[in-house]
Amino acid sequence: MRAAIVVTDPSDWTAQALLHSLTRKGIKADFLNFKDLIGCIKCRPSFRCAGRDLEELDFILVRDLGRSGASDVAFRFETLMALQEGGVNVINPPQAIARAANKFATSLALQRAGVPTPRTAVTTSLEEAQAVLHNLGRAVSKPLFGFKGREIFLLQDGVQADLDRLESILNMEGLVYLQEFIAMDRPRDIRAFVVDGAVLGAIYRHAPPGQWISNLARGGHPAACPIIPKLQDLAGRAAEAVGAVYCGVDLLETAAGLSVIEVNGTPSAKGIFQALGLDATAAIAEHVYQNCYLRGR
Repeated sequence: MRAAIVVTDPSDWTAQALLHSLTRKGIKADFLNFKDLIGCIKCRPSFRCAGRDLEELDFILVRDLGRSGASDVAFRFETLMALQEGGVNVINPPQAIARAANKFATSLALQRAGVPTPRTAVTTSLEEAQAVLHNLGRAVSKPLFGFKGREIFLLQDGVQADLDRLESILNMEGLVYLQEFIAMDRPRDIRAFVVDGAVLGAIYRHAPPGQWISNLARGGHPAACPIIPKLQDLAGRAAEAVGAVYCGVDLLETAAGLSVIEVNGTPSAKGIFQALGLDATAAIAEHVYQNCYLRGR
């Protein structure tokens, strides 16, 4: 079987774990960095990466696509789409990666699936953004295509510095994504790791002292979280809503119950392993083995 793992940093914990899990299933895979990607349109399209013909692969497992701007992200998504349409198995499906990467698309998919999610608004208008902030009182501004908790701001209505930041975000990004802020006595969220619709494990991500952002990449601390039926249900439905084979589903504990805030279509499995000793990549490798390897024999 001809296989590849798309990743920016081959030493990444999750990438290495995926490689070892596939090897244990008898599947040999190589690492590919999509910074070396080239697509050519002649009598038919062709795609190569680091000299390798991608159309000859049986499957591609996406750990992360890497990026430097909106244009190359679009190019990489379209390449995955074309490869999938040409018969290459892509995991996660490019449609799921794109839907999870775009926070507005995620929020829309969750709402349509009936999955509880905080009130959210996206606008290109400063006047509308100010009205949303006034209505919510406090709101979290996130990049539409953000990652690792970067460029996330808590904005409060009536605070001039926050109103100035809101205007600055709009001027720089062309739009702003605002999500209702859920106040908590102990700032934390829940990351559930889902494979094939089932929650393999879940962790609390506790924010550092004096902080409210709990992403592990921003200094958050992982701890074991019990998998209650409601968590299993919502995380599974969130994964289905974006169409992901595997994903990280982020939830908040609110007065009304659990609420899904994001879905990560290229999640790290390191935090789950650190807190629970659970290697979620084994389940991903099992999915590949059952759905790609055995069917391709």
